[in-house]
Amino acid sequence: MKTFAIVNRKGGVGKTTTAVNLAYVLATSCQLRVLLVDADGQANATQILLPPGEYAGLGALLRGLVICYDELTISTDVPGLDVLPAAEDLWALDLEAAGGDRGRCYRALRDMREAMEEDGAYDVMVIDCPPNLSAACVSAILASDAVIIPVLSDACSATGVGDLVDQIASLRSLHPALRVSGVLVNQWHRSPVVEDSVAYLREEGMVPVYDTVIRRTDKVPESSWARMAVQAWSPFCSAARDYRAWVAELAEKEGIRYGQA
Repeated sequence: MKTFAIVNRKGGVGKTTTAVNLAYVLATSCQLRVLLVDADGQANATQILLPPGEYAGLGALLRGLVICYDELTISTDVPGLDVLPAAEDLWALDLEAAGGDRGRCYRALRDMREAMEEDGAYDVMVIDCPPNLSAACVSAILASDAVIIPVLSDACSATGVGDLVDQIASLRSLHPALRVSGVLVNQWHRSPVVEDSVAYLREEGMVPVYDTVIRRTDKVPESSWARMAVQAWSPFCSAARDYRAWVAELAEKEGIRYGQA
């Protein structure tokens, strides 16, 4: 089972949009069984893909209150796509972990992944991480094969990638095979500063940068207001088409085939 953590310490760079559309395209276009794990206390991915309600969610898993993944995962109306939802209780997890068994918290998602692999439950797991290296984020990274870093084409995003890569590298003592799959440029539009930022990322060569960029369009914020994936809200808009092209690029790079991860 392939597992990807969508990570950036900055907010507003498109982590949730990337996670939701990656999961959506893998489930619909690639005909894979996909689990999207919402590790962000804001629960935006949960709100997009699931109806309003109270869910035990990831917090129960990380606290050891529930250990069976099938008691936590919820099916969506997208065939092949399930969600392990987030809830506001994730905000308190760091304080609890500081005074308790942090190791158990860090292992929880990895242990769940191993159980799902043993059962053959899913082909791909996508984890939407919060904008900080919280206990939930570290647990997500340690459960993953690779990290995907969404960025905007501004100086802060471009120059901050190096620091994030260093922090991810520091976790290799716990997960030696951990790697960065690539950097995904979001909200791309044609202007000198944007093109210079993308060129900087490619030339620095710290980590791979995907060939595909996601173009800026009002359809993305519209879809968030509608609480829908942009693939469902406006499937032929530029961003929706770009996400499908990017997933094809990612699938080729990561050895993901139609109907088989």
